Amino acid sequence: MNSLYELDPKWRNLLSVNNFLGGLTVNEFVEELSKDQTLKGAEESSLSSHSEDIWKKLDPKPYIRTFESTLKELNSLKNDSLGKESVLYSEVNIQELNHSKNTIHLFNKLKSTISKYDDLDNKLSNVIQVLSPLGEKVENSIKQKKNYIKSIELIAQYNEFDTKGKSDHLNELLNSRNWQLHLQAVIIVKNLLILSRKVETSSIPKTSETTKLIEKYSESMENNLLEDFNNAYRENNFEQLNEIALVLEHFNGGVNVIQSFINQHSFFIDTSQIEDDDSNQVNLEESFKRRLLDPDFHGVNFEKSLVSLLENIETVIKNESKIVKRVFDESAPHVIQLFIQRIFVQKIDSKIDLLLNTSFSLSDLAFVRMLHALYTLVGQFVKDLVEFFKLLEIDQNNVISATIEQCYSDLFSKYLYDRSKYFDIERRSLESILIEKTSTFNISHEKETRDRSLNNKFNNKLETGVVDNNEFGSISKSKLSQINNFFKTHLDKERLPLTLANATREVHNMGATEGELTQQEVIVDEKEFNIASADLMLKCAVESVARVMELTPSNSSSYSYELLELLHAGIISSYVETSLEISYYNILKVDVSKVLDINVSFLKYLTISTDILSLLSATIKAVFLPLLTNSPDIKKKIIEVTNNQITRCELLINTVVDELTHLYSSKFSECLSKQKKKDFVPKSQDLLDQDTLPAIEIANILASLHSQVSIYFRSNNLTNFLTTIGDILYNKLLTHYGKFQVSSTGGIIVTKDIIGYQNVVEEWEIPELLEKFATLRELANLFTVQPELLDSLTKEGHLIDVHRNVISSYISNREDFNHEKFISGVKLNFKHYA
Repeated sequence: MNSLYELDPKWRNLLSVNNFLGGLTVNEFVEELSKDQTLKGAEESSLSSHSEDIWKKLDPKPYIRTFESTLKELNSLKNDSLGKESVLYSEVNIQELNHSKNTIHLFNKLKSTISKYDDLDNKLSNVIQVLSPLGEKVENSIKQKKNYIKSIELIAQYNEFDTKGKSDHLNELLNSRNWQLHLQAVIIVKNLLILSRKVETSSIPKTSETTKLIEKYSESMENNLLEDFNNAYRENNFEQLNEIALVLEHFNGGVNVIQSFINQHSFFIDTSQIEDDDSNQVNLEESFKRRLLDPDFHGVNFEKSLVSLLENIETVIKNESKIVKRVFDESAPHVIQLFIQRIFVQKIDSKIDLLLNTSFSLSDLAFVRMLHALYTLVGQFVKDLVEFFKLLEIDQNNVISATIEQCYSDLFSKYLYDRSKYFDIERRSLESILIEKTSTFNISHEKETRDRSLNNKFNNKLETGVVDNNEFGSISKSKLSQINNFFKTHLDKERLPLTLANATREVHNMGATEGELTQQEVIVDEKEFNIASADLMLKCAVESVARVMELTPSNSSSYSYELLELLHAGIISSYVETSLEISYYNILKVDVSKVLDINVSFLKYLTISTDILSLLSATIKAVFLPLLTNSPDIKKKIIEVTNNQITRCELLINTVVDELTHLYSSKFSECLSKQKKKDFVPKSQDLLDQDTLPAIEIANILASLHSQVSIYFRSNNLTNFLTTIGDILYNKLLTHYGKFQVSSTGGIIVTKDIIGYQNVVEEWEIPELLEKFATLRELANLFTVQPELLDSLTKEGHLIDVHRNVISSYISNREDFNHEKFISGVKLNFKHYA
């Protein structure tokens, strides 16, 4: 600070109106002001050797004086500001008062001006009301004058034709090189024609002659102009073409010049083109034919000559459209319309009819494929043209685009809107393909499927309530029956030529020795029945549905449902169910007394059938259902029918498996029936080294069964089937060994037999069966242990859970059951088993 009582200049500058506090807040200003005194105090305290004396030596007076000076400066600033505020406030009041006076004065002036304007407007309106009719009268007068002049000129020209038979003035105008004079002459001739026809009367013969002269002259004039137009077209004189087109448009709308332009086009008068158009046949390439007829080829085939024709047409239309735009100006869209319509009628329509007729003579499949290919090809052609005219900026109102689309629609409407001309053929095509792909399999196995044994058994289950009939009540049985009958009828026709051969083969087979034990022969021909064939059938159905979706979108849902019904009849009824019938037949024909082992290779049919059903279900979910999003009712029906059909097949498969388990049960019974009573009471110790015949046969059957079934069943299906077979055998053996008297030596034989079964069953790795056969083995111990150990044996291990009646029957069949030693030692304790 400069003195003890004056404020430092740097702080004084911050206490002015123009730079108050210099952007600092009040707190910041106070801190900065205090910091100045603090720094000075710190400098003085640094000279002291003891820092603890700093606060004692701090002098508050400079702070007080600084704050007092600051406060004084602030008060002074406040007083100055209040004084200035009072002066400014007074000045503002004066200005506001002056502004109000000016506003009132200007408002009065504005009001006066508006009043004057309204008066002027009313006067002007009165003047306009007076002048407007006069303007209209003047305009009408001018028009009447022009019409009068034209009428006089027209009458003069008519008089020339009436007196001279010609008009020199018109000839002079038409011979001029100025096209506007040509236009003037054409308008005069047009009006002369109108006038002559109005004044023509039979009472004045001369008028008819004059009319004929004028008509003849107009016709000659138009022909000359058309000839000039054609010459100009050949010379590419677009300026002259445009002039003549404009002149003739004023004469008669340009009808004849447009027709001449189209007719004289080389595309319609070329000799080679005309010969091609008039030809009633088309030669399809052999490779194209093969692809068209091959049901397993699913690509779209385009006929080369049509592709070439459309490319040529597209080039012609694009080139001519540019010419038309230059020549006909505003009439260009109409000319292009007529040109395109002529091309569609004369060039495209006849070619399409010819190709469709030719393909129809080959097959239904060839026809629908050709129709789809043509629809796609012409559709792309139309799309390209529409895009071209948008870029050309000639089709402002989309008139040309609408014409092209209509021509496209007219080409195919006669086929697509008539069910008999498209969809019935599509349906027939798919039927034929499905029959062709299933007929060989059905005919080859006609003997096995003739009686429909599996189907009959399933129907019996439905009637007796073993299977819930409601599950299948919603299927349209009558419709599916009609489809199945169709397939059956066609298959019966194909079977007839083979009937004699089949009969001969059956007679030959009858020569085999009936009583001979042989291995059952079952041949599963995977060339006839495989998932690949089903996949091909599905692809054919998908191809048909795709065509239906594209060609008849309005009826696509109902048509797709009909095609799906066909697919079910073809794949499920005529393919999968036939394979299940074959499997069932092979089970029924087995005579367990005449075969050593059961060949279950026919289970291959079940495996393939399951895979086919999975593929069918996946295809319907992935392909059919997404296409029917907008048809929930049809979608629901398809899901319902498919689920019911698959459920039916699953039940048929279960029926086949059940019948197979019954077959093995019968075979086990047949083997056990060979057990002799003396097998378990042998008289010689030598027999201990031999297994009994039933045990050998059953062990071989079990080993064979496991090795075969493991090929065809998987995971849970395999485990469930083997468990069922094991349970059947266990229950039969449990009853079987309870029927025979067994000696202690025979008990060893029984144990050996059971061990043989155990060894085979252990390979199945099914804990449940291992437990049961372990129980059977412990039961066999009842025949071999000492009598006094029986009681403890029955109270431990697996025998704890065995019913007492079973244990009683086994113990009662011991050879020593009635011996005195057994009676004295055990029989009293045995009573509680009875």
